[in-house]
Amino acid sequence: MYSLASPTQARSKKALERFLNVAAELLANNTFEETGISQIAQLAESSVGTFYRLLGDKDILLYAVHERFVKESQSAIDESIEALLQDDLSASERIDRFIRTLITLFAQREGLLRALIRRSSSDLQFRQRFHQLNAAIGQAFCRIVLAQPQAIRHPHPDQAADLAAHMMLASMNYYTLTGSLGMTPAESIPQELSRLVLNYLEVSDV
Repeated sequence: MYSLASPTQARSKKALERFLNVAAELLANNTFEETGISQIAQLAESSVGTFYRLLGDKDILLYAVHERFVKESQSAIDESIEALLQDDLSASERIDRFIRTLITLFAQREGLLRALIRRSSSDLQFRQRFHQLNAAIGQAFCRIVLAQPQAIRHPHPDQAADLAAHMMLASMNYYTLTGSLGMTPAESIPQELSRLVLNYLEVSDV
């Protein structure tokens, strides 16, 4: 799987970061494909020569944006998990907060995430990276659920936690792509998705 080597010089690192930021914005606005390298370089306050030296072509830039997105998402999830596990919370509170944190993370970069999900339908590397991200999210969710196993009344807690993670991710990916979950208003999704998961897991804090 492709992975971009990080430049050693500070100036080159800053230039690469600007290229990635520009590409992410273009993807979020659905204008990446029609934007040429010279315009990308201009928007990044850099040069075409620097673009080719650091990246080589637009496909590599696209992979680099995706790689950064996945790494940043995994890092944010890891930080959230550690904070939740350290806080004195009930099982239902932990699960609810994790779901709301995940929804917020998706919503903050909705346009970019939508573009990357669409790209994954035709690109194996994108699909593989999303599989890795989804697996990491699923594992994190299971850690939260199984941290207080006595509160989970489902007869098969491990299996239920894994399936609940898949249902949760499927719902959020669908909402990212379509902007809708049927008749459920956007502002109600965190509460209703949390209710769905908690009821399925049969969480009892008593």
